[in-house]
Formats: sequence, C-alpha cells, structure tokens
Amino acid sequence: MNVGVVGVSGYAGSELCRWLLDHPQFELALAVGRSSAGQRLDAVHPGLAGLTELTVTPWEPERLSSCEVVCLAVPHGQARGLVEQIPHGVRILDLSRDHRHVEGWRYGLVDWTDADFTTLDRVAVPGCFATCIALMLAPFAAQHAIRGPVAVSGCTGSTGAGASPGRGTHHPERAVNLRAYKMLTHQHTPEIEATLAAVGQPANLLFVPLSAPLDRGILATAFVPIDADLDPQAVVREAYAQAPLVRLRTESPHLRHVRGTAFADLWVGAQHGQAVVIGAIDNLGKGAATQAVQCLNRMAGLPAHLGLRRAPALP
Repeated sequence: MNVGVVGVSGYAGSELCRWLLDHPQFELALAVGRSSAGQRLDAVHPGLAGLTELTVTPWEPERLSSCEVVCLAVPHGQARGLVEQIPHGVRILDLSRDHRHVEGWRYGLVDWTDADFTTLDRVAVPGCFATCIALMLAPFAAQHAIRGPVAVSGCTGSTGAGASPGRGTHHPERAVNLRAYKMLTHQHTPEIEATLAAVGQPANLLFVPLSAPLDRGILATAFVPIDADLDPQAVVREAYAQAPLVRLRTESPHLRHVRGTAFADLWVGAQHGQAVVIGAIDNLGKGAATQAVQCLNRMAGLPAHLGLRRAPALP
C-alpha cells in the first residue's frame, strides 16, 4: 500500500514516517511539508538517514493521487480544509482532532474494536490522552460497571504540544517543574466521554492533566467507582486478551518501557469500592503514529499489530 504523509515537519508526522519506512507491507510514497518543502526528508529528520531518499514536497493536492492512503499529521484545525482538496478515491487518515467522532468518519481506537476497516475511506486517529484514558476505562464502560464520576490525573511530555515552541513547552519553564494545566477543561475530555458512551456507558470525567519535564510519554491514573464485588483485574484482562499491544503489568507501568513503541501498559488494583487503573503510553507512538499504523493495517486487512511489536531502547 502506497502511503503519503502530510505534515512531515512536525513530531507526529516524522514519527509516522519512521514507522512506515520499516513496515513490511507499506511504502512511504510521498512526504509533504510546508516549512521543509524542497529538502530531503533525511535532512529534515537526520535520524532517518540511510532509510529514505524522499524529498519533501509542498502541498499540491494532485500529487496525492499516487497514494492509496493519505495521512494528515497537520496542526489541529487545518485538516478539514485539506480533506476537500484531496483527489477522489484516495483514502484519508486524520491524526488531528478535526474529525474525531464526526459523522462519516470511523474513530480508530483499534485495540477496542473489531469493526471492519477494509471498506472505510475516512478514519480519525484518537488523541494521545484520549487513547491512554479510554483504554483504561473502556472495559468498565463496556460492562456498565462505572458507578459515579471518574477522577483522572495524568502527566504528559512536551511533544504533545507540537513542534512550534511556546511558553508551556520552553525547556527552562518545563525542566525541574511540574504543574497542572487546563484543569477540568482539557480538550480530550469530551472525546473520552464520547468514546465511553459509544462503548456502552456514559461517564462523567474529572480530568486534571499535568505538564511534566519529559519530552514524550503519558502516565495517567484513574479512580473508577465500582461495585465492591467486581474484580477489576479480571475485567481488564478479559477485555484485552486478544490485544497484543495492550500489556497488563503487575507493578506500576514505566514510561521508559513504552517509549518509542506501540504498547499501552496498564496496572489495575482496587480499594474502598474503587478500581485504580494506571496507564502508560508514548504520546507520539501509541498516542499518534503507531495508532495510525494500526488503523492502516486494519484498512489493508492486515493484523492490527503488524510491524509494530518492537521493544523500547533500554536503559
């Protein structure tokens, strides 16, 4: 399958290129970028040296007809204007929030759905916090087991804010510091609530995100009111028995164990009538690029984890 990536100058776009260049069934056929047009892709992202000879092209919609699927890894708010310019017959994957839970688009939380993607031509990739938290809570929503508002707090790395520098991601502001932001107003809260409702049970979310002195990664903790006789570990274990990219841990997940991977690591416990779920993902991997590759795999009729079961670099 020939794949084009629009937005290769950014973090999510470059990460998607990295995974596509090593995929056994996909070919990165076109790299489109505004600020890097005319440069070799491996000059824009030197880590790709020796892996590609592609030159980054400007946005010229007619070029996209050479691709079977086009992935939009552009800033939020830009994808909607680009979609209508893409040639008819080209399938579209949107990594931005522009088309999540929008009519006519499939929400691509692949580890949770066995829906047929092979006939789809419009797929929206979930957001990074939304991916992590939805995977943590969906097993309980599916069993209608949530008994009240769910409190969630989670730390995220600076790459979640994109490649353009800002006060919140500037190193001197972020290093040796930890702060909450967008308390109870984060843009992923409605997305998560819509996902849980679609899974089976609406739930109210009290979400407080934290800006951590990290470049990438998300570690979140959720407190889920449940019935005292429910075994939350069994609920989550059964839910992901056939999901090889979701791993259940017997101790706290570590960000270093998911960094640069497609894995979501979960820990589950219970006390005082509440399930406690801790989740860890790479916000650029599972929260963006590798989730997009999972969607592409399903669109091509391939196993969702094909080309993605790769260990992190340790230590």
